[in-house]
This record gives sequence, structure tokens and C-alpha cells, in this order.
Amino acid sequence: MNQAPPPAETTSRGLSGSLRTVAVLCVLALALAGILVVLEVIPRSTFAEVGGKVLAVGGIALVATLALGLLTRR
Repeated sequence: MNQAPPPAETTSRGLSGSLRTVAVLCVLALALAGILVVLEVIPRSTFAEVGGKVLAVGGIALVATLALGLLTRR
């Protein structure tokens, strides 16, 4: 019983879906932080600090997801 490897299209869809998910989470986190600034729950200086950290974590997650996708590719 030979199983053929999945088509390349399926692998790339999974990778792009993972990258899209990471990007969506970063956008939602920044939107939530922005709302909290507008409602004056957190000060602007904290927003700048948190925004930079969210972008850094998102960038690391994107690179890690891309690397894992490339490593698992056949």
C-alpha cells in the first residue's frame, strides 16, 4: 500500500494558513491595545511599548512558522 505524498499545493495552503493566523492574532492584539488607549485604560507610553513587543513576537512567530513549514516539506 503505497501512499503518495500530498500535493505541494496542500502543503503551501497549510503554511499560508498558519502565517495568516499569526498575522490575524497580531492585528487583534494591537486593535485591543488601541481600544484600551482610547478608553484611557492604559497610557500611550505603555501602548508604544506593548505595540513594539506584539510586533516583535509576531515577527518571531511568522519566521518560526515559515521555518517549520519549509522543514516539514517533502
